[in-house]
Amino acid sequence: MKKIIQFVIIFVVYNSSLAQQTTQFTHHVFNAFETHPALAGIKGCVDVRLGYRTQWVGFQGAPRTMFANAHGALPSKYKHLKSKHGVGLRVETDNAGLYGRTQLHAAYAYHFPLSRELMMSAGFFAGFVQQKFDATLIFAQNYNDNSLNAGNTKIIWPVIDPGVWIYNTKFFAGFTLQQMLRNRMKNIGQDSRYTHHYILTAGTRFKPENGNGEWTFMPSANLKFAPMSKPAIDVNFLAEYKKTIIVGATWRNMDAVAALFRINFLKYFSLAYAFDYTTSRIKISSANSHEIILGISACPHRGQSSYDCPVF
Repeated sequence: MKKIIQFVIIFVVYNSSLAQQTTQFTHHVFNAFETHPALAGIKGCVDVRLGYRTQWVGFQGAPRTMFANAHGALPSKYKHLKSKHGVGLRVETDNAGLYGRTQLHAAYAYHFPLSRELMMSAGFFAGFVQQKFDATLIFAQNYNDNSLNAGNTKIIWPVIDPGVWIYNTKFFAGFTLQQMLRNRMKNIGQDSRYTHHYILTAGTRFKPENGNGEWTFMPSANLKFAPMSKPAIDVNFLAEYKKTIIVGATWRNMDAVAALFRINFLKYFSLAYAFDYTTSRIKISSANSHEIILGISACPHRGQSSYDCPVF
């Protein structure tokens, strides 16, 4: 009975209060491509993220996420043109209680100028999702229930997430529609259907006017919402010292406050960590979440292009 109660809490809180059917991340700036396909190729070189997130440590069946993504700009013989094409790939596995999901998406984006100092990109993720339901973890009175067929898995195809991104050297704003096709999930527990999820991200980067140029600050916000659920809002504030060390904090409504840290090292590498302290009612059983991300880039940190997005 204790396991059943824990699984029910995980399902209700994780799928209704926070990110519903999608994954929650704290480093939404450093890992923006994971949710925004229009960022593919924005940096002009190959950019890679490898990460792991464990949520609500110590809570049986708590969400655990592993992911890897990479993207870059396609080569062009027309070097004088400001427009460019970008491609990418992302793979993610997410497990919470009885449910698991693995997804593989390819990305494409087209970047073009809106003005001399403003760029826009439009793109999409396209791929598939393997949805899993492990009924072997359930203690039930009636094991003949059709919802409890052990080892249920389903390949859901196609999955398409379109998005747009607007940016210059000082600010950025992006929007992505996840699960656009609202695919059906049949024979996975009870038959159900994906719902639309909307992600809106915006932020800016600035230096203090009276500073010595060693510090840069970047406030940002990430809004996630779906029909019939409360919006999840992350408000970030990051401080960067000499383009090397980044520290910051996040406030997330309904759920947590977080401390963020990132360090750029060896010219082409970055390591980021986030510690979430849960403020919702689930803190009775678990109060901590951890997220770690390794970034690898084929070009140095903060390039010299006039169209560098503040995200990078």
